[in-house]
Amino acid sequence: MQYRKLVPAVAALAVLCAPSVASAGTAGASADVHRKSAACASPSGKKINVSWGDGNVTTTVYYNNHCNQKRAVKLQFVRENGTIFHKCFTVGAKSKGSKKIDHSMPNKVTLPGSC
Repeated sequence: MQYRKLVPAVAALAVLCAPSVASAGTAGASADVHRKSAACASPSGKKINVSWGDGNVTTTVYYNNHCNQKRAVKLQFVRENGTIFHKCFTVGAKSKGSKKIDHSMPNKVTLPGSC
């Protein structure tokens, strides 16, 4: 008898929660994600892949380096007064991870061999 009362209550609760979950999921998807890749010198056919988002305060760069050599990720930023500055970090061979940069919205991202 209690089971019959419990099932409609759980179903009603699921219906009430579903719209709020959907709206929360779509709100987070509005930030732009950018991607870039570059070919490796070795092994042939492999790449380094990076992605980053447009953060308000910081930029987190995610990387996956399939190369046999270390690679650099160079970000160009523009200050409010128009001056340009760069942040560069090196990624180890065959590594995957992320790096948090204390500046937001890079103007340009390049993947040179070294910093």
